Amino acid sequence: MLSGWLWWVVPLIVTVALYGLALRRTAGVAAGGVVVALVLTAGTASALGESPRSVTGVTLLAAGLAAVTWALGRARRRGRATRRAAAVFRAAAPDVPGVAAEAERHRIAAELHDTAAHRLTGIAVGAASALRLTDPALVAEAARYAAETGRLATQELERLTTGGTGSGSADLADVDALAATWPEPRLTYVRTAVSAPSEIAAVAYRVVREALTNALRYAPGGAVRVGVDREPGRLVVTIVNDPGEPVVNNADVARGMGGGYGLAGLRTAVAACGGFLSAGPDDRGWAVRADFPLTPDEGPASTSYEWRGRQASDAALAILAVALSIGTSLLTTDTPESLPGEAALLVPLFFAHALPLGLRRRAPLFSLAAALSVYPVLLGAGLLGWTKQPAGDVFLWCLWVELALLYALGAYGPRARRRWGALATAAVGATGGLALACGPGIVGDRAAAWAVLALGVSVPSAVAWGLGLAVGSRRARRHAAVAWERDLLGRETATVVLAERNRLAAGLRRSALRHARAIVVAADAGQLDTVLAEARAGLAALRESLSELRRQSGDDPPPTIAGIALLAVRHQTTVRYAGARREASPSVEVAAFRVAELMLRGGIRDEREITVACRADGVAVSGPSATREDRRVRALADAAGGSVSDAGDGMVRVWLPEVLP
Repeated sequence: MLSGWLWWVVPLIVTVALYGLALRRTAGVAAGGVVVALVLTAGTASALGESPRSVTGVTLLAAGLAAVTWALGRARRRGRATRRAAAVFRAAAPDVPGVAAEAERHRIAAELHDTAAHRLTGIAVGAASALRLTDPALVAEAARYAAETGRLATQELERLTTGGTGSGSADLADVDALAATWPEPRLTYVRTAVSAPSEIAAVAYRVVREALTNALRYAPGGAVRVGVDREPGRLVVTIVNDPGEPVVNNADVARGMGGGYGLAGLRTAVAACGGFLSAGPDDRGWAVRADFPLTPDEGPASTSYEWRGRQASDAALAILAVALSIGTSLLTTDTPESLPGEAALLVPLFFAHALPLGLRRRAPLFSLAAALSVYPVLLGAGLLGWTKQPAGDVFLWCLWVELALLYALGAYGPRARRRWGALATAAVGATGGLALACGPGIVGDRAAAWAVLALGVSVPSAVAWGLGLAVGSRRARRHAAVAWERDLLGRETATVVLAERNRLAAGLRRSALRHARAIVVAADAGQLDTVLAEARAGLAALRESLSELRRQSGDDPPPTIAGIALLAVRHQTTVRYAGARREASPSVEVAAFRVAELMLRGGIRDEREITVACRADGVAVSGPSATREDRRVRALADAAGGSVSDAGDGMVRVWLPEVLP
């Protein structure tokens, strides 16, 4: 037999150990420790010769204590991670404007590459070919093409230099027009798709233009086949070009304009539409394929229950309530002789009273009503002689459940907290007073006793509700302060981005735009040699501009969801945003960024992408499994209350839930 002091020292040591395990290890490891502790508790009680009734009661109480200890350790672990993330987010705030300016440079570089650079490349290649062959008809056609394309390049550059960010509504007819005006005759174009959403049509146009320009630059004279096809739920764009006969002069015309930036930019653009792009050699030459989904991609749905998060903490309270009510009843030696079937009545009532704690954050008013509904049933059962358990005793022993629900109503309840809270406080007082007034120890006027006892119960009830109101108000003020800081940072960032855009626009007006206008004048005059010279000068100016636009600021990307895109650029891979990109809480933003960073650090050896799915209830980050960083990814997700799952094909999905306000 254990000495008397060991009966409380041993549980204390076990509780401290479980708390430390939940604080410093993942949820699964800590849950395993809880299971081991319960098995040891049951085994020890059995070895000491306790009755099955006592063993069950002790194990239930140990389960309640262990569940709450696990939840407290988990809450502390999440709280520490949240505070660290908030500190990191705040420390990185001064770098956000500069990095946003870099992102704007990358955006303008992609637009220049996809618009003016393509136009000038086509003009230069066409003019060089026509002048080399000295065919008057080809010279005239090249001049006409240069004039039309030069005007388009001028319009695009003017739009960029005046702050425009789009070319308006787009449809697949734009791809038709591109194919119809392409200077190379050996082009086969087939479109079976009738229509596509504007944003997808615009990116499809960019894909076709990039592939055709590369074919013109590196393999002129080769046959090119372009297809825009509708498949079930998808739009598929394919461009295949034969090797052709590369001409050195053509390749030299736009040297420095490539370097893989065109395809990298297209992968990002296609991924932003939820699609995938591939490019590489095939049996017939070089093939580019873009696959777009035509149905909205909201990203993977969140799991319905987060056993690592706050839902599990509420469930732990429910387990504690069940353990205290049932376990204590089993261990109490002076419990009156049970009636036949009494346990079958009381156990479901105890569960019905405890389980609403699991919903206390999401539906506190409903949970409180469900918990209070148990007492009228218990009173009725007592009057009918179905149970000898006094309802007042049950109420006193389980009052903490009602107080926890009143606190939740104040902290998490609807906006009209005062009205509902006052009614809820009165309901708890009235119900508790009635249960106590009907007890066997009350003599005299039970109605008067009910009034006095109801008033007494209302005092701690009002305190619990008021405490919840205070905590909820403090949380609301803290969230408002964070929102104000983010709004201020957003306005500062917008100012810096606008200044950077204006600076870059001024440089483009002095260089590339001036040459584009000169091309139009020379083409209209039939001066093809001047057209070629101005096109080459314009391309040289664009090369210089792109070199500046692609330079990195040297600052680390801010640990935000938007910063993941810049992080991917620096690792020369692609991030795909599924669903509408939206701001999340600082803790989720930082965690999502760190997860993406670890995935990239593990190394991407192929064209697989990182996908960020933004939802109202959290963020999912999917990417290649970084074997070397797998433990850190799992620990990071666990500290945020999230989870890691296998997405197949060497990919993992990390779910980071939003914490309820």
